[in-house]
Amino acid sequence: MMDIANLTPQLHAAHWGWTIALFLWFVGLSGMGMFLHYWVRNKMLVYICTAAGILGTLLVASHLGRMLNLPVAVFYALIDWKFNFGSWMLIGICLLTVQCIITLIASGVYAGFIRCEKLKSALLEKNCFPGILAFIGVFCTIYSGFLLTQASGITLWHSALIPVIWIMSGMGCALATIEILAETRVIDGASYPWVRKTSLWTEGAEMVAIFAFLHIAANYGEPGARAGVASILHGENSAMFWFGVVLIGLLVPFFINLKFADKRYAVMLAAACAIIGALMLRATVLFAGYYDPIL
Repeated sequence: MMDIANLTPQLHAAHWGWTIALFLWFVGLSGMGMFLHYWVRNKMLVYICTAAGILGTLLVASHLGRMLNLPVAVFYALIDWKFNFGSWMLIGICLLTVQCIITLIASGVYAGFIRCEKLKSALLEKNCFPGILAFIGVFCTIYSGFLLTQASGITLWHSALIPVIWIMSGMGCALATIEILAETRVIDGASYPWVRKTSLWTEGAEMVAIFAFLHIAANYGEPGARAGVASILHGENSAMFWFGVVLIGLLVPFFINLKFADKRYAVMLAAACAIIGALMLRATVLFAGYYDPIL
């Protein structure tokens, strides 16, 4: 059987490494964590989401080489009032900046550094500010998946299922974080009995979405997409996928939440596995990106 990866030298892997994988992971955790904060009003969850959002933004900025010259570019863009609104990266940086600012504000309110009774009431007692946090969080998570779909020539990523998978994976990661906080008594788990059942359904839906993504790419995709699927299923990325994503990230948490939901340390293990699996999923899809060959 001919190895599609050997058809032409133009079919080579994309060069996005762990920096981008971690960026995608942090943004998913932060975004979906702030979505769940709409129902789980806890300061530690907000602190984690704030730290994750800032780290993710710094990682993608460092990858672009914009750590120092980005403020200068923004300054001159404001002076000249010229912005490239057709750039998805510019849109993403703006979104991530907004997320970092509003989560920092929420953290400041929870920590007592921002002493504004109206803002505190809006965050803790009302739904408007948490609703904005949730909306921006979901939007940033979707954007992090949509960003991959805009990569020219890498047909494995040209799938509308990637943002869907990112949402489900980010949701599972955020739910796992809440479970760890509940089992360590940081959050009153009895007040949120729906978290574990939601985790179970999220893991099941994620399995179906990943299967659909791989099935469509393998059977109906371009040569680059089929090469990517081959590397995931039985190639250089297969160990990360089968062991890191399927076993650790999906099957172990699903089985534990199904059979050992009343065992504290088992639940914490399942949550940790789900968090690790979310990172492995992003890394697997990222590293399996191949450019289509020029035949």
